Amino acid sequence: MILTVVPNPSLDKTVVVSHFALGKIHRPGEVLTLAGGKGFNFARALRVLGERSLLIGPIGGSTGQYFLDLAARDALECAPLLVKTEVRSCLTIIDPAADNRLTELYERGAALAEGEWGRLVELTASHFAEANFLVVCGSFPAGVPARGLYDLTLKARVANLPVLLDTYGPQLEGVLELGPALLKINQFEAGELTGRAIATPAQAIAAVTDLQRRGVREVVVTLGKQGAVGLTFEGQAFGWRAPEVVAISATGSGDCLFAGIAASLTRGQSLQEAVRWGVASGAANTLQIGAGRLELDEVQRLFQRVQPLMLHP
Repeated sequence: MILTVVPNPSLDKTVVVSHFALGKIHRPGEVLTLAGGKGFNFARALRVLGERSLLIGPIGGSTGQYFLDLAARDALECAPLLVKTEVRSCLTIIDPAADNRLTELYERGAALAEGEWGRLVELTASHFAEANFLVVCGSFPAGVPARGLYDLTLKARVANLPVLLDTYGPQLEGVLELGPALLKINQFEAGELTGRAIATPAQAIAAVTDLQRRGVREVVVTLGKQGAVGLTFEGQAFGWRAPEVVAISATGSGDCLFAGIAASLTRGQSLQEAVRWGVASGAANTLQIGAGRLELDEVQRLFQRVQPLMLHP
């Protein structure tokens, strides 16, 4: 089982609106509402890939039960920390008449009350014995202590539970020295963390090398349509090119890529092979609306089309 912490869940609504324009009334042709936030997208994809996850996050407000009902509809297992603040909402608008252009509105999320993060850490730790990995996905709302992620990761380290991270910002900077097993990060987040401009595979490899020196055991940087590069614990650099597909929506593709990696690592595969499955999973997510939604047969088909990415010109 993969124990998944989602610090900032969101009620995600996707609407399809042809010829979307500001300042006009639109009537969506299709509407999809999901229990979201990166960790819920990750877990939804993970389930399709055949692995179980237990989700822990702060859930509350008048929308909290609706959120949990949506999660149950997707057969996602949850151990929520019940709070008083509302679950945030996020809106994605897809315009088919403009090559499926995306417009996205993401709320920041309400602040946690004093002591709530500590309760979440203790709730998470109570499930350590059941887990193969601890995964932490997404942003952190206000109210999380400055060492919040550090304290959670340290608890997992003491319990010999490997930690896989897909997050960014100040919380991440402080935790690298604890040696998490894996960091998955996109090129823009990696650039901010390392102070580098990252547009090419070679630049991404330089960044992952830097991050590994700072303590992370293995690192993966995603490069959008180009694919992803990684660095194994032994220092072997590699990359996979994303297969070309007719994409409908890329929202959640990074979460699906991470799910493909985590599912493969759970089965004992190498990081290099795991990232190949991740790239296929991320591509499969783009074929329909809704983050974390994909078909296993599409992942398997696309896996055969994932080719090595040239790391240097």
